[in-house]
Amino acid sequence: MLGGLLVALPGVAAAAPALPSGFVLRDIPTGLRPPSSASDPGDLLTDFAFLPDSSVLAVGKYGKVTWAPQTGAPRLLATLPVRAEQDLGLTGIGVAGDYETSRHIYTARAVPGTGTGSGPMGFLRLSRWTVSTNAAGEPTGLGAEQIVLQTSADADVHAMTGLEVAADGTIWVTIGDNADWRIVDERALRSGNRDDPHGKLLHIRPDGSGVPGNPYYDPAAPRAVRSLVYASGFRSPFRFSLAPGTGTPIVGDVGWNLWEEVNFVNPGSDYGWPCWEGAGTTPGYRDLPGCVGRSSVPPIHAYHHSAGLGSSITGGIVYTGSTYPAAYSGKYFFGDYTSGRLWTMGFDTTGRVTTPAEATSWATGVGAPVSLRAMPVGGDVVFADIGSASLRRIVYQPGNNAPTASFASTNDAATGTVTFDAAKSFDPNGDALTYTWAFGDGATATGATATHTYAASPDSYQVRLTVTDSFGASGTATTTVYPRNNAPVLTLTPPDPSRKFGVGDVITATASATDVEDGPLSVTWATDTVHCHGLDCHSHPGARQDGGTFTMAFDGHPGDTRLEITAIVTDSRGATTTKTFIALPLQRRLTVVSAVPADFTLGDQQTTTELFTVGQQLTVIAPEAALDGVATFDRWSDGAPRVRGLVMPNADVTYTATYLTPIDRRYATDATIRGVIGTPTSVEQGDPAMRWREYTGGRLYWSAATGVHDVRGNILKAYLAAGGALGYGLPTTDESAAPAGGGRYNLFTGGRSIYWTSATGAHLVWGDIYARWRAMGDVASPLAYPTTDETGTPDGIGRYNHFQGGSIYWTRGTGAHDVRGQIRGLWSAMGWERSLLGYPKSNEEMAPDGIGRYSHFQNGSIYWTGATGAHEIHGSIHTLWAAMGWERSVLGYPITNEEITPDRIGRYNHFQQNGSIYWTPTTGAHDVRGKIRNLWSSMGWERSWLGYPTSNEYAINGGRRSDFQGGYILYSFTTGVATAHRW
Repeated sequence: MLGGLLVALPGVAAAAPALPSGFVLRDIPTGLRPPSSASDPGDLLTDFAFLPDSSVLAVGKYGKVTWAPQTGAPRLLATLPVRAEQDLGLTGIGVAGDYETSRHIYTARAVPGTGTGSGPMGFLRLSRWTVSTNAAGEPTGLGAEQIVLQTSADADVHAMTGLEVAADGTIWVTIGDNADWRIVDERALRSGNRDDPHGKLLHIRPDGSGVPGNPYYDPAAPRAVRSLVYASGFRSPFRFSLAPGTGTPIVGDVGWNLWEEVNFVNPGSDYGWPCWEGAGTTPGYRDLPGCVGRSSVPPIHAYHHSAGLGSSITGGIVYTGSTYPAAYSGKYFFGDYTSGRLWTMGFDTTGRVTTPAEATSWATGVGAPVSLRAMPVGGDVVFADIGSASLRRIVYQPGNNAPTASFASTNDAATGTVTFDAAKSFDPNGDALTYTWAFGDGATATGATATHTYAASPDSYQVRLTVTDSFGASGTATTTVYPRNNAPVLTLTPPDPSRKFGVGDVITATASATDVEDGPLSVTWATDTVHCHGLDCHSHPGARQDGGTFTMAFDGHPGDTRLEITAIVTDSRGATTTKTFIALPLQRRLTVVSAVPADFTLGDQQTTTELFTVGQQLTVIAPEAALDGVATFDRWSDGAPRVRGLVMPNADVTYTATYLTPIDRRYATDATIRGVIGTPTSVEQGDPAMRWREYTGGRLYWSAATGVHDVRGNILKAYLAAGGALGYGLPTTDESAAPAGGGRYNLFTGGRSIYWTSATGAHLVWGDIYARWRAMGDVASPLAYPTTDETGTPDGIGRYNHFQGGSIYWTRGTGAHDVRGQIRGLWSAMGWERSLLGYPKSNEEMAPDGIGRYSHFQNGSIYWTGATGAHEIHGSIHTLWAAMGWERSVLGYPITNEEITPDRIGRYNHFQQNGSIYWTPTTGAHDVRGKIRNLWSSMGWERSWLGYPTSNEYAINGGRRSDFQGGYILYSFTTGVATAHRW
């Protein structure tokens, strides 16, 4: 597929930038060639560094190194051999601290090569060079390369990019994961491996050994990889700087599909890639075994790709200059290459953010920043703009600022007519501009566009454009035009336009060029991979070739992808002709089918279907958990592992994944449960917190906390009647055989249970009543099985369960207590909790004498022995008996309930040991016993002339005495006789 013909003369300019008031951009030329068209990227400026005299060294992706003095034209110093596909090339430069004496500089680049330590793309190399100079001390070339550090280049992205030489002469360098960005590439996991340099920030000495202060430095092996490592877990650490004062590295890490990061780097820290991106785990990678349990230090700032702020961060610098307003002192400037934005933010020496970055940007339309540094004098921020091949200095100059002039021109060689267009000129203050053209032959014109016809000779003219704002400030731009110069004629023979290419297929094209003035010209080929995902399209300039024949093995990309190959020819006067053809991929569709939705990873995308190039290697990942948060991966239909590799065949491929919920999984693997629960009668229902499914024989329930358990039969009926999972909680056991009595049961969350026998039916026991029953031994206890559900008492205060062997009653004030046997029978006959005794406040207990049993109640007690039966005692009589020592007192156990006296005035209890306690409202409660009681009884009790006792029996000299209302009774030890006396 052929593109259009484009003839262009120099004059490409950037769109008007938008900066805060008072700030303007001033461009510094680098000597590198800017793009001449969309198909010709130029030299692709990647990095720069200042020499001690404030002149600049600049490097281009394809290997060029230039020197730009403060005044005068830049010059080319060297063209270094590089491997320049995709992100590879010459990407970093640094100047040694002792440059004035050593003339040493450092470069970071990818180079072709094979042999020990190489990768499929050759090597990633850090080199030291010696700069040659002329008599004036100006750089003239590079030589004496010394390899400082070298590792494998395994992919064409995320290479060795960042390079800083510290004041102490040590070198900091970043290396990306160098893994395939198009797929989940397990090579990315080496970012967390301290024994592999990929995905690391390294701190080394000029001889390539580690700095002794590094966190994993081994003095016995100073060149071992871990001795070089300062921090790990980076994907594509594109530019970093050292914070002033502390020297802390501040790294910009380019994200995959989601987040761009600014990382405040501490020694030994792991920044998480590929298991983490931003502050979250990375879809696709997080499901790999290598990410299990791996943690991450979060970035101090991150922005999401969906926000439209960009997708390729460029790490920046902390401003320490003297020319900006005071508010900018200590602020960190950084940018994004794809969106042309700059931001500022502030943080302290610990990495705590003190001033968040601007929500959208600090500046927009600034070009494509790929490296930021500070001017040696004044400290102004300067950045490399890969789009214009210029350095752009951010200058604070409040007030009116001069406009920037820029123009493009095209010519008609036959007539000598040149058309000029100043549309890309701009005024930083937004003022209206006037345009004045000086065509170089004495003629002039005004206006944003102009057309001028030149005489046949001379063949070149110097054209000047002056743009002037409304305040009289002006800017100029000049260029040389060749009105009658003919553009080169380019003949391109591309492959068959209908052909599509698989991975490894060789693309072959030929081209030839001639020029009326220059004759035959050489052809240069440029490649650009354009990848679109939705509305987001981005390109990856590839390697260049020279000569009449282009050959290249096609590489694989997913989705909407094309490879643009451009033949470029430029004549001696700068006229360029380009022709482009497009190589489209031969793609087939990969589809994953699952009855349960899940975030499948196909290549580098989370999707269930995608186009991939035939022959492309990719990874397909079924996540461990489905989107419902419940189902988990069980199997692929062909039995492959959950994380599977694939070389895309020349046919569509469909994989089927099976996800099972915990209910499905238990049913599928547990023959016993299938035997009792039967076959499904409905689909699984519920939510991520709780699920259930109906079967012919009952239900299976699940939650993460309880697991999968069955509920069946009469227990299920009682459970559903109680509200099921929402009303009664989730089962924590299967239906199981009870340890005694031939019953069945299920336990449920919240201390709940349902027990069943054929005799009692299914009943609910829960809460404190259940806890008491369990403490007693539940069905093996004297209470045996429940005969009622837990029920509210008629008075609306308490709750109870009746059991085969008794009851348990509960109130908030008394707690839960069992009542059973004859004690329960008496309490029941008295009216349960509505009796004068109220609720039990103790369990039935053995009496201290080991003979009887008792239960205490809110307002009294019931005591029982085999000889006496069960009798209640309460009120003042109860209080006196307790004070006397309960059943161990001289009275023994009660043999009657508290009864009303025949005269209807008093109340009494008789006791086992020939004693009684009588009570009236006026006399209180007093005991009467032994022979004193016998005499009082024979006289007619309280109806005798003695009336009611007014004292307990007490000791006197030679005997005992009890006082009564009408007199007293004395008992003599000497005679053994009790006698009654009136007052």
